[in-house]
Amino acid sequence: MRNIFRILFPLVLFLALLGSQALAVSSSLICAIVATDDLALRPLELNQRDAVSVLDLVYEGLFYLDDDYAPQPELAYSFDFVNDGRRLEVKLREGVTFHNGQPLTAHDVVATLDYMYALSGFDEDLNSELELEDRGLYYSTFYSIQSWEATDDYTLLFTLRRTSYGSLYALTFPILPASEVGNDMPAGTGPYQYDGYEPGSAIWLTANLSWWKRVPEVRNIRANIYSDSEKALAAFDAQDVDVAMTRSINASRYSGSLNSYSLTARTRQLEVLLINRAHSLFKSDSNGSNLVREAISYAINRSEIISSIYQGMATVAYTPIPGGTWISNETTIHDIYDPLMAASLLDSAGYKLADDGKRYKDGESFPTIYILTYDEPGSTVRTNAANKIKEQLAAVGIPTIVSTRDRAYALSKLQSGDYTLALCAFNFDVNPDPGFTITSTGVCNYTRYRSDDMNNLLTQMRSSYTQDSYKNVMQLIQTQFELDKPYLPLYWRAGALLSREAFTNARDIRELELLRGVESFGS
Repeated sequence: MRNIFRILFPLVLFLALLGSQALAVSSSLICAIVATDDLALRPLELNQRDAVSVLDLVYEGLFYLDDDYAPQPELAYSFDFVNDGRRLEVKLREGVTFHNGQPLTAHDVVATLDYMYALSGFDEDLNSELELEDRGLYYSTFYSIQSWEATDDYTLLFTLRRTSYGSLYALTFPILPASEVGNDMPAGTGPYQYDGYEPGSAIWLTANLSWWKRVPEVRNIRANIYSDSEKALAAFDAQDVDVAMTRSINASRYSGSLNSYSLTARTRQLEVLLINRAHSLFKSDSNGSNLVREAISYAINRSEIISSIYQGMATVAYTPIPGGTWISNETTIHDIYDPLMAASLLDSAGYKLADDGKRYKDGESFPTIYILTYDEPGSTVRTNAANKIKEQLAAVGIPTIVSTRDRAYALSKLQSGDYTLALCAFNFDVNPDPGFTITSTGVCNYTRYRSDDMNNLLTQMRSSYTQDSYKNVMQLIQTQFELDKPYLPLYWRAGALLSREAFTNARDIRELELLRGVESFGS
């Protein structure tokens, strides 16, 4: 392990006058990450979020995602959908070398994919006996691609399961040299390479001076390892580190600080309120609508939940596509909170408000609804959010009881349809395809939503292999989602990237890539 105890130069930032953004940064950066003592630096198998962000600086994929969350060629030099989109031909950049000095070839990509497929445990029909967390970090790649081959040293040919432009998202996994795919700390092609690792202590990276893009501006990065978020934040407070990354809502205390930056980091975790359409209270009429479902959608104040429960560590959602991305339909992004409209809809549904403060229909009081939920380990934040929703629904005359159970129990109820309302989370893949939650046969379509129009749009999206057609149909899906409201997206969970000084020009700070842009800051 080289230079394991070397002294890192302090972070220096030259600020331009009149508050303009700094353009230069020193040669070293120290960050705090949360990881276990048995952390193994195997990029295809790693499942610890902060460490993935560090290793993202070591490896590159065929494609990367830009600040608009659009796939762009990285190790791929060019690409072309052929055979009516059923195949994808990718030409590699020539002259790229791994940190071990070996040249990048198509055979390295094939070896990486072969190893990933073996990790997944998939058969030809994508069945696997392994738990999701044991299938490797990039197992979902194979939902998009069926087979792969190197037709020469710099050309790859993929057969696609879905003839979709969205397949490019699946090709962002790290490429490893064929000789090291099963190794700890394998070589990459990225802007940084390993300079040492001490389990439970730190990971050291040094600049790849032979990087095919440019020489990185920040020359040394050290990731200090802490056992939990509070210890990482304490290290930041003590100025032991320059950067800390966390999903703890306690990071909200840094918002507005004059002594540090606090950047919102987008995650792929969408918190949703599910309304069981198979329940008698929520069944659709002949027009496909239901006034009680509509009333609930107007009664939920997302902003209040975010500010009071999550301390601002979340961003509002109205569809399953994050706003501000190249495929988001901005016309669907608007606040629909309107308790007066909710009350009016309940009146129209026959549930009239009586002098006792309760709603009655045909002499029967509005039935008490259970809100099923579960908490993440060591947190009660989702239960707290469920209780806030309980208050908001009570304000329009809908009585509820919050039922917090363990995740396995809650999942069994969702799968069997034995629930009325449920507050839970969907964890989205790198590919923004929302079909698993809204197709009629979607594995996570727990609300029993059925729409031929939506099914047709999703089928069209999965066969749109030009950039424009893919974008167009994704926006139509959001319009249809707004019309039908298959479920109620509430907010995307957010993390925080805390920093003493600016160190990146990246506009879209997102989980698993939290240090993106450090290599080019100031250039």
